[in-house]
This record gives sequence, structure tokens and C-alpha cells, in this order.
Amino acid sequence: SVKRTTGYECRQNIIYTPHKIVKVDAFPISIDYKKFSEASMEKAVLKEKKKIWQGLGVQKLIFSIDRLDYTKGLLSRLQGFEVFLETYPEWRSKVVFNMVVIPSRDNIQKYREMKKEIESTVGRINGKFSNLAWRPVVYQYKSLSFNELVALYDMSDVGLITPLRDGMNLVAKEYVACQNENKGVLILSEMAGAAAELN
Repeated sequence: SVKRTTGYECRQNIIYTPHKIVKVDAFPISIDYKKFSEASMEKAVLKEKKKIWQGLGVQKLIFSIDRLDYTKGLLSRLQGFEVFLETYPEWRSKVVFNMVVIPSRDNIQKYREMKKEIESTVGRINGKFSNLAWRPVVYQYKSLSFNELVALYDMSDVGLITPLRDGMNLVAKEYVACQNENKGVLILSEMAGAAAELN
């Protein structure tokens, strides 16, 4: 279309204009970047961030949010965090993993069993490593409000988005859009579609 309407030379995904080279690609789905980016400074979000900060203190925050689904790798994520605490004991009491699982397919027996296995793994990890002042995994099985979500995105030191197989995964893009105050790091599985764009 560009070649036909402008006459510019086009090869593969590159358009050669007189003043610059433009790379083009197909981005089938995305987020409202401005909405997420600007929301982190809204009054209601600042209130949520203050709550998080008071609960965390100096601890680092790892955050993940996914719906209950086999493709999301939720158990693998927990097991990976457990290995991290075993391998690097100096991080105990210094990091909290807040894992939010959004209810999904509660009426299917296999998903109810997966939920129980996740809860059991969380209990095992917390029982193994926690002390009076620190609980390594904060597990929430619920949906979050927009303000809570943006606050957690912005306050998190690490966004852990590690599906085993996924479509685009807009959570990764939302997390990046909200990095205004804390400048966290996104750990993104290569199996998420967003990985092709967020290299």
C-alpha cells in the first residue's frame, strides 16, 4: 500500500523515504499505552502504591498475574521461585513474590485440582522459608481492580510473565507501560507472543 500510494522503495519490512528508513510490521493486538502509563500517577493509584510500600518496606517485589490455566506455567513459576530461594539464601527475607491468579473455569474438575496444587505448593514454600517477619509468597486467587493492578505493576521490581504457551500476553505490555516510578525488569517467556515485539 505504501509503495503504491507514495512510490517509496519498499523491501521486506523496510520503507526507504527520502529522509529516513522506516521499519513496519504487523501488530495484531496491543494495549492503550497512554491509559496505563498515565494511570500510575492518579490519586487512587498513588493510594494503592502507598499501601504496597507500607507492606513491603525495603523488600523487593516480584509480581505475576495470570488466569488459572495450564498454559500459564503457574506451578513451574512457583517451583522456580523455590529453587531461587534455595540457591540464593541471601535473598531470603529480602524478596516477596506476589502471585495473583484470576479465577477461571472453576466448574471444571481439572482446574479445581490445579488450584489445589498451586495452593499446596504456596503453603509448602511459605512453610519452608517464612519466619515471623517474612512470608516469601503472597498468593491471591481473585481479580484486581484497575487501580490495584497499575499500582502493583509500577511498584514491582520484577514482572514475571512465564507462560509455557501463550498468545500475545498483554500483561507483559501493561507491565512495561506502567514502569514510571520503579523501573522494574520484565522476565518474559519466549513462548508468549509479546516476546517477538519486546526483544
